[in-house]
Amino acid sequence: MSLVPPILDDRRFDDLKTEAIERIRLACPEWTDFNPSDPGMTLVELFAWFTDLTLYRMNKVPDKLHGELLSLVGIQPEAAKPAVALVEFNPADKSCPTIIPAGTPSSAIDLGGGAVARFQTERDLHMVRSRLEAVTRELPDKADLTELNKAADRGFDPFGPKGAEQSELRLRFSAKAGDQAGQIFPDIMTLHVSVITRLVDDDFPLPELQASLQRPQVPPLLWSARMENDVWEALEIIDDETSRFSRDGFIRIAGPRRAVPIALSPVKPSSENKYAFELRCRVGRPGFAFGCAPRLRHLAVNAVNAIARTLETDNPLATSTGLQGQTLQLRNKPVKPGSVKLGTRGPDENGKADSWIEVDNFSASSSTDLHFMLDAANGQIRFGDGLYGKIPDAGRRISATYLAGGGVQGNVSAQKIRYDFPGVSGVNPLPAVGGSDTEQATRLRQRAAARLRSRDRAVTAADFEDIALNIGKMGRAKAISGLHPDFPDLCGRMPGVVTVFIVSRSRQEGKLPPWPTDTEIDDVKNLLDSRRVIGCELFVQAARIVPVKLTVAVTANPGFSVDVVQREVGKTLNDWLNSDERGFGINLSGGDLWSRVLQTTVMETPVVKEIESLVAFIGDQVISLEESTAGKIQALGRCPDDPSPILNVRLQRHEIPWGVPNHTIMVTGAAQ
Repeated sequence: MSLVPPILDDRRFDDLKTEAIERIRLACPEWTDFNPSDPGMTLVELFAWFTDLTLYRMNKVPDKLHGELLSLVGIQPEAAKPAVALVEFNPADKSCPTIIPAGTPSSAIDLGGGAVARFQTERDLHMVRSRLEAVTRELPDKADLTELNKAADRGFDPFGPKGAEQSELRLRFSAKAGDQAGQIFPDIMTLHVSVITRLVDDDFPLPELQASLQRPQVPPLLWSARMENDVWEALEIIDDETSRFSRDGFIRIAGPRRAVPIALSPVKPSSENKYAFELRCRVGRPGFAFGCAPRLRHLAVNAVNAIARTLETDNPLATSTGLQGQTLQLRNKPVKPGSVKLGTRGPDENGKADSWIEVDNFSASSSTDLHFMLDAANGQIRFGDGLYGKIPDAGRRISATYLAGGGVQGNVSAQKIRYDFPGVSGVNPLPAVGGSDTEQATRLRQRAAARLRSRDRAVTAADFEDIALNIGKMGRAKAISGLHPDFPDLCGRMPGVVTVFIVSRSRQEGKLPPWPTDTEIDDVKNLLDSRRVIGCELFVQAARIVPVKLTVAVTANPGFSVDVVQREVGKTLNDWLNSDERGFGINLSGGDLWSRVLQTTVMETPVVKEIESLVAFIGDQVISLEESTAGKIQALGRCPDDPSPILNVRLQRHEIPWGVPNHTIMVTGAAQ
């Protein structure tokens, strides 16, 4: 199907003629005859027609010219990307190899129509030479999670729904009596964790209200292996990409050396004893905060990423003609940039091969430089013209090795990628993701327009906020110039410092405070770091969240039940309080809260007839309102010890309000 041409200027003949007449009226008021018979109007229509033709041709700019023009400002079409899949290897017996080397290819996957795909491992994998037999939870309650882990679709709670301190996840590996840990476990073992979002129920316990809700810290996870007499050997965490089970990633742990096989309780009295090595992961102090306990889709041992690329060898690729600007076509595409190793050899195959270097362009190449350019998307190699870049001598044989692969066809479903070797087999428990085709011209124009409109450098406070919001995908952001976290008393006066406070987007439909995760804070920090000016010291922190809880007594309009009134009033309040439009450091007025309650509607019908009283707990401040006998709102004292009333609360510049999901709403006059 043909691409829709871009509309650079949508004016047509009638628009141009109308515009010209309007200018004539302003510039030449004595010209009053705009009929087609007027000679002047004939000229106006003639030039409008010529301009219309010019605009038509301008709107027909070909895609190739668009690409060349965009490349001048550094915007290139995105090349095809290969799919990536997690592959989990399972030992079959003691003949299992100790290592699966990087670049190990999978079996061919039939994609239909004669097309096939192959994956290859991205890094060396040192094997645990024993099968993972069971995944269990010991504390706070015992549960066998093995089948849920194998299914990899429903999810499970490794530490229970609350993730309390001392909760335990255990991994059990098959063994025989007398097995040595050093023979089973490598020096560094690799696990992979896939995380899914936890859904919070309405009856989930919320923290007690405080002046502000501090972002909960993720507790440490302590790994250990079981030795004799129920003693546990602590295992060192070498690398944890998951940030303690908070996101997908790999965990690399030092292999146990003093662990011993533990005799398991026999299923039947007459059956022989079975043995297993046990590893455990225990939650440290103080446990996970409410709603923050991890929920896993799948935990894999002996896991490694495999990418939909294969190592290709074109030998010979071609024989040089000795002509300028030779272009050669590689057998497979797209090609990974930087992966091409190109060599030329004389007719005598025993002669020394010359190695050529890939460059972006020939602008800095001399006549003797062995340089070539690569069109990765189309799999083409181009040599220089002898002035900029050497020409391969005529008759020399050209060979190439490279990594090729990419496209959406690599996004295969789970269980499609297969590895079968003596003593071990491998399969992908989850679908492959990330494969995409070369960016089309239409998409390139859309992305280029957005790129040219967006900020790319962070200079002003508004720049930092805009990048954190639009590129970092945060819910809210506030940049304060001159604020150093270690010197809060000098706020606004510390030169060369910017502190950015961020808030995540709504979590669990507002049931949880919008705390940014450690991952989000790190991502925004790295994003802004690459765009800040030299000499600017940058800090990124979570904003302070001030809880707002209301106790309201209302009279309902006829026809609405208590449950409906409570639900709709709470939703109206929180939709307003938790909106990203509220920003930072706002002034929360009791009158605004009163008005929001009265504005609650269902199908455009008001729910609340009148408000008897309203008490708003905003951090450690209290606003108390009631309707006077004159029908006006009056503020009451906060407490007997402090009778002075307040009507509003001003939050600080790095604070945002958060409406709790459990407001107290007392209803009278409701339908039964």
